[in-house]
Amino acid sequence: MLDTYDLLKTAMNVSAQRAELISSNIANVNTDGYKAKRIVFESELKQALASSGTDAATEASVSQVKPKITENATTSIKDNGNNVDLEVEMLDQAANGLYYSALTAQVNGRLQMMNLVLSN
Repeated sequence: MLDTYDLLKTAMNVSAQRAELISSNIANVNTDGYKAKRIVFESELKQALASSGTDAATEASVSQVKPKITENATTSIKDNGNNVDLEVEMLDQAANGLYYSALTAQVNGRLQMMNLVLSN
């Protein structure tokens, strides 16, 4: 059976990595030649969940999903070769914060449920 806590933990770790990457992109907004980076995880996870048939296969497939850091080297929105769009980064930062908060709420809800079961 797929361990929900491991999945939530992984998603929270990826969200924390994404926050660091977004901060790095923002810090390099004026760096010549810098290319914005992204973390791809959710689409990889969705693909792993869809491609597996049995619970054991799903668990094995999901446990091997690792976040990938991508860089779009083909675009430049500034004359200096930099492609960091500050507005996009700020939106991504806000969305990632909400995502992390939602994951935290799920973990807290599950822990409260376990606490309730154990206390009775």
